[in-house]
Amino acid sequence: MAHLMAAGSEPPSLGATTASVPRRRRIPRPNGWQILGIVLMLVSWELYAWHVHDQNPRRGDTMFPRFEFIATKSYPEFATFYGIEKGMLGRRSNYRQATVVLVKNSFVTAKRVLIGAGLGIGLGVAIGLMVGWSRRAREIVLPPILLLRTIPILALIPLFMFWFGAREIGILIYITFAVFAMMIINTLEAIRNVSPLYQDYARCMGASRFQVYRTVVTPAIVPALAGGIRVILGISWAIALAGELLSTDRGLGWLMILSERQLKTGSMAVVVALFVLFSLIVNAVFVRVSTYLSRWQPRADLT
Repeated sequence: MAHLMAAGSEPPSLGATTASVPRRRRIPRPNGWQILGIVLMLVSWELYAWHVHDQNPRRGDTMFPRFEFIATKSYPEFATFYGIEKGMLGRRSNYRQATVVLVKNSFVTAKRVLIGAGLGIGLGVAIGLMVGWSRRAREIVLPPILLLRTIPILALIPLFMFWFGAREIGILIYITFAVFAMMIINTLEAIRNVSPLYQDYARCMGASRFQVYRTVVTPAIVPALAGGIRVILGISWAIALAGELLSTDRGLGWLMILSERQLKTGSMAVVVALFVLFSLIVNAVFVRVSTYLSRWQPRADLT
């Protein structure tokens, strides 16, 4: 070092180590190709709807309504957005009433999803961390959870209907249980995949077992937990829909089953579009929050 300094060399600056500096994770935004894919999907629906209409106008407009049928009230005999409210409130339909019905029932479903998924995720992570800490607890708790996890979640709807009827608490417990069963498995798998090298290095530095678990294992599972929560939040809307289809008289699932009974395909398409919209909003919010919380990670951009 002395020889290098004598030769006029300067110590490397901090800028020379930029390759090792973690790159901040950028929040992804849709590009032109992604928008084009969505446009092509919508155009394909419209073209196929016109094709079915040419084959059998009345049946085609009922099974695959064109966008003009969904968005206008020019065709009251077919399923439309205008018809969302018709037959459900017992009064003359109009756009304002249809919007009120959609907003009220959307709020009910969103509340169920957010509360049920939040409780399920919180319990899954907390119990997963506790079970991951103790090997004996893992051997006792994990087998029953794995056994319940193998049961199709839709097969439990009749039991929840029998236990809780159409009460709100039954739907919330149903969503919470389904999310909890997925989240605890995700948490345990994330703990299992933490590299032993990190833990051994911390022990060599004098860290206790609890310190290793708190400062090494817990932060290391954040990326896996974030990915799992992101998937589970999307599935939660489908779980809520399944519960609402059979055991409630409010919510988007209720609108879906009423539209199906009245052959209102356009109304069902509107409800499906709302599920997609709300799922995208929740996903976007979660991506921003998780990106901020894990900004210290030298990882690629979240997609």
